Amino acid sequence: MELTKDIFFEHETSITDDNWKVDLSYESSNAKNKKIELSKNNPIIQIANEDFYSAIRIDVTNNNGSTKSCILSGIDGAFILYPKSAKENEGQSIIIKDDTIILSLGFTLICMNLNNLSINWKIRPDMAEIFEFYDLEKDLLLRGEIGIHRIDLNGNIKWTFSARDIWVNTEGKKEVKIENNAIRLFDWESNEYLIDFNGKIIEDKPFGMRKETQKKWWKW
Repeated sequence: MELTKDIFFEHETSITDDNWKVDLSYESSNAKNKKIELSKNNPIIQIANEDFYSAIRIDVTNNNGSTKSCILSGIDGAFILYPKSAKENEGQSIIIKDDTIILSLGFTLICMNLNNLSINWKIRPDMAEIFEFYDLEKDLLLRGEIGIHRIDLNGNIKWTFSARDIWVNTEGKKEVKIENNAIRLFDWESNEYLIDFNGKIIEDKPFGMRKETQKKWWKW
């Protein structure tokens, strides 16, 4: 017996590789009301707290044209779904890795098996919300509000780097930039940090110190 549930979807995005096409959409109370038919072939998977009413629909199509769907519900926190663009040093909130998809959803980073739409692992690595991640060697570099986290593809946190302020910059500086052998970071106050791939500090340039250096240069 099929059930019907009202879920509000506003935004849609897709990500593909050689074997998979994944279509995703997420809810918003400002969007139009859509009826989603729920059945054993289109199940709801609760990932966090059922008191929260954020959900995304996932439609997965393999290279044989077969499609499976599910609803991921119980998502707490804000999130935006977007794959990596062609630009260098751009982040992403969804990525296909072999037969899995990894998604940054509010407070939760989740990895799902695309063959059977089961959850491989889920973690809540930050004290606050998480935003996006970057490819770093064979791992992921995740930008949370409080910490920068290096995470392997099994969901293990290798290290965390936190600074003077949160990892959101309001002056247009890129919060995370992966360079040849290091990672350059800017926090809310535009304090600048350079760390190595093991999370160890190489350079620390407080914004106030740079301003004092500029004043001395102009006086000279």
